[in-house]
Amino acid sequence: MLLVYFLCLCSIITFVLFGFDKNRAIKHRWRIRESILLLASLFGGIGGLMGMLLFHHKTRKWKFRILVPFFALIHALVIAFFLWASVYYRADETAIKAMQSDAAVTVQQTKSGWLFDGPSDDKALIFYPGAKVDAKAYAPLLVQLAEEEMDVYMVKMPLNLAFFGIGRAGEIVEDSAYEQYYISGHSLGGAMAAGYAAEHESEFAGVILFAAYPTQETAIDTLVIYGSEDGVLNMARIAEAPKLVSGNYSEVVIDGGNHAQFGNYGEQKGDGEADISAEEQQTQTIQAIRKFINDDSSDRL
Repeated sequence: MLLVYFLCLCSIITFVLFGFDKNRAIKHRWRIRESILLLASLFGGIGGLMGMLLFHHKTRKWKFRILVPFFALIHALVIAFFLWASVYYRADETAIKAMQSDAAVTVQQTKSGWLFDGPSDDKALIFYPGAKVDAKAYAPLLVQLAEEEMDVYMVKMPLNLAFFGIGRAGEIVEDSAYEQYYISGHSLGGAMAAGYAAEHESEFAGVILFAAYPTQETAIDTLVIYGSEDGVLNMARIAEAPKLVSGNYSEVVIDGGNHAQFGNYGEQKGDGEADISAEEQQTQTIQAIRKFINDDSSDRL
């Protein structure tokens, strides 16, 4: 949001400059150079366009008629995107409480998000959250996983969009020293995690996707988990998923589960209504992951 504030401030300054220069032109006095006005419009295009239209200033200059509206359009799109991204699903009270360390799992903040450090010393899972979802919303699920199966790195994505942090799993692998790494994600985060794993197959023992699907061919063993009442997931892509995985492919459908209840962030637009609680859906998810990890684990070494 700092960028939005910066662009708004620049627009105000640019608007004032256009008004000031118009006043100087009427009085036939010293003027602001056109290069200065264009430079100001580069960072404050919306203010520049408003100044041109309101003060009827520089409207006959072709450079201003082309460049200033172009700058204004770019700035408007940037501001609209950041405002759109600023509205996201937030973690509920259950998730916030799960972010506290206890006797079984220590919660540590890292440069990429958080580490749920449990008793495991040899395995770690790297998790990418869903689009526009507060990463902390997945704490109740991931803490359960860290209590018994493996340590978990929960990644905080720029603007809560995994698209902008797809390579963060590589940073975690480089900075830590586990024998095995799994990569996981929910929804868009799952698609991004699967895509990254497909490009770095040697780094991961398996891919675990919640309401998501592999996006390209991969030899990594893959587990896909989704709810029977999911109203968001593209089922056509799920049907095609086994064809992309040359390794072992497992699919688990949680009866009564939906899209949102892998996390604790409330109802999601377009989702189906779950017939089971989020706690039950997450418990079944842990059971499916446990089976995936332990069954034929020697084949994934």
